[in-house]
Amino acid sequence: MKKILVVDDEASFRKSIASQLKLKGFGVFEAEDGLMGLEIATKHKPDVILSDVNMDNMNGFMMVDELHQDPSTASIPVIMMTSAAQAAGAWNSDVAVEYLEKPFTIAKLLEVLGRLLKK
Repeated sequence: MKKILVVDDEASFRKSIASQLKLKGFGVFEAEDGLMGLEIATKHKPDVILSDVNMDNMNGFMMVDELHQDPSTASIPVIMMTSAAQAAGAWNSDVAVEYLEKPFTIAKLLEVLGRLLKK
């Protein structure tokens, strides 16, 4: 079973995504901010991390930077969920990060997950 970590400070959105992924057969971990996401990723080594960008305590970019500094989590693919993807010019420099613009369909999420999990 592939494991997905969903990191988002909006509980209803996070739980909705998590429940849809569980229905598709994924193991799902949830975190409400980047700091908690970092802890869970280090402990459970998910196959993919799905993270919001703007969160309290530690935002998505800070979490990705921390993950990339730890050899045990550096290769975990990350999908950043953002409503600001169009203005993400500089963000495209990190090849290990995919971007998914909110709002998105579960079909689009599954397409991106499928591509990442095949790598």
